[in-house]
Amino acid sequence: MSFARDLQASVWEAECRHDLDGLLSHFLVDATFHASGQTAVRGHAAIRELTEDFYRSFPELEVEILNEYGDGQTSAVIEFRARLTDPDGRRFALQGVNLVEIVDGKFKTVRSYEESPAPIVAAD
Repeated sequence: MSFARDLQASVWEAECRHDLDGLLSHFLVDATFHASGQTAVRGHAAIRELTEDFYRSFPELEVEILNEYGDGQTSAVIEFRARLTDPDGRRFALQGVNLVEIVDGKFKTVRSYEESPAPIVAAD
């Protein structure tokens, strides 16, 4: 495992617990987050707001790291799969990648590219 993978796993653990302070502790104060299909946001307050908006749409989530590419110390591409639950209890899945830049042990830039959430259909 690399530093980037461990850092990303720790962020997602905090996110799944809705621990926003824990999540933000992994980002530089002036970090930039580019969420798929949205305008980039900069700084802890903006990343917090983006995450709170996400929680309103999907209050429950699980994230699994599938692969990692890159040097793993100052940059990496993290491939992931997420399972999301909306406020009505409907479950969705998506896959994507995060391109990360790390400075001083924290995320400086995260670019997240992901599929649209697809409903998980229970087998009969």
